[in-house]
Amino acid sequence: MTYDELKTQIANYLNRSDLTSQIDIFIDTTEAELNRKLRDKDMIKRATATADGQYLTLPTDWLEVINVEITSGDFTPLFQQSIESLDIFRRANNNSSGQPKYFAIVDGTLELAPTPDTSYTLQLTYYGKISALSDSNTSNFVSLNHPDVYLYGAMKQASIYLMEDDRVQMFTAQFELALEEMRMQQEKAAFGQGSLIQRRRTYGKPRNTTYFMRN
Repeated sequence: MTYDELKTQIANYLNRSDLTSQIDIFIDTTEAELNRKLRDKDMIKRATATADGQYLTLPTDWLEVINVEITSGDFTPLFQQSIESLDIFRRANNNSSGQPKYFAIVDGTLELAPTPDTSYTLQLTYYGKISALSDSNTSNFVSLNHPDVYLYGAMKQASIYLMEDDRVQMFTAQFELALEEMRMQQEKAAFGQGSLIQRRRTYGKPRNTTYFMRN
């Protein structure tokens, strides 16, 4: 379903001629909710960056980290820690510089420890925001492969705007069901790729606090 087709479908469901200017808001709000709730294989992106300081600005569409590794020289993965753990590491090692081993997400940046002693090329693998629909971007993987997710999400937002409580509940249920079916479809595809191996945990706070000792 294209952007124009989606807007037409929403207008047909609403059967109101006075809400045309609001339809884009319903779509934008649905996309914001999808970015919070959805982590799909089609949202996985890669970016390269040069790290030559303590902080590295994250891509503008960044949602969540999957993996960070140094690609200059040997491929070396970095391990995510809490901000507090990075501070403990720096203090234990007299804030010395060197090849980064750890990172933390801090206010839209990637904080590295140790602070790079030279320029390193990093590859960032992450979940990126869904590309927003617009006149210039007429489709994305959700609108093409899961158009009902967009439709029910937008209709939920429209029902909230119109204060139609019964329809809010109905479209919320349809939206959540479509999202769950989308997740199940991805899980089935992942399980069909081969045998399972334990996955290294690469995001979120560590279960136990890590304490670093001086090298």
